Amino acid sequence: MKTKLLPTNVLNAVKRTRMVYQVGRKARFAFGSYMGARYVPALDSRAHYNDFMLSSTSADHLRSYRQGAVDFVGILERSLQEAGRDWQGIEACLEVGCGYGRIVRELRHKLPAQAMSVCDVIDEGARFTAAEFGVRRVPVVDAMGEEYDETFDLIYLLSVYTHLPRLMIEDNLARVSKLLKPEGVLVFSTHGKQSAEKAEIYEQYWLDKEKLNAELDRTGFFYERYPYYYAEYGLTWIVADEVKKLVAAAAPGLEFIAHHALALDGHQDVFVYRRA
Repeated sequence: MKTKLLPTNVLNAVKRTRMVYQVGRKARFAFGSYMGARYVPALDSRAHYNDFMLSSTSADHLRSYRQGAVDFVGILERSLQEAGRDWQGIEACLEVGCGYGRIVRELRHKLPAQAMSVCDVIDEGARFTAAEFGVRRVPVVDAMGEEYDETFDLIYLLSVYTHLPRLMIEDNLARVSKLLKPEGVLVFSTHGKQSAEKAEIYEQYWLDKEKLNAELDRTGFFYERYPYYYAEYGLTWIVADEVKKLVAAAAPGLEFIAHHALALDGHQDVFVYRRA
């Protein structure tokens, strides 16, 4: 069964009227919440109907969906090695922006459930992930407050900073860095310059590729909110040197370890940092 109900061209037509799109999106989420989850043998677990990463249960799509998660766990393993760590030393791991458990489903083969915590602004996703895989759900980083004193050996954010304006990224980085143990490892993904050069792959009717690349050349940073969203959420590109400057300013306690261009799905860069 497909979870994406409308063809791309029809969906784009709906998106041109923000109110109509938001009403439709709310109805689609309500339908997915009502349907809940179903067992998917190829995943050896249930999958939620609101997991939009899994837009179809065809064999090819399931293979791609799962392989992407397996590949990212491999990226995490390489990142730990680059930072002088390994899975055996990870007693507490946090995924920020867990969605409906795509990564945790595969990461459970590397870490015990009790070592993993998750959070997401879509709380239904975090609740489902915790219930399905036996991990802990924690408050979103912005809501943890000064009294939150738990720290982690590994924190990762997959496709989070690819959607936020600069101030929100800086604030999140500052908060996340405080959640790391000494020598704790932070891994996050971004859209970089090479991604911007092939921006048409994102199939966004409103995105001006020429404007995007000109702004990246000028300032190293580009953000534009989705025109069909009311919330501050869109698409973000940052060149590698600007990422380093941003992290140095927002989270000076973090030490740069590695940058891998286009390492994630061939269109997102991966950065690795360690708390000094």
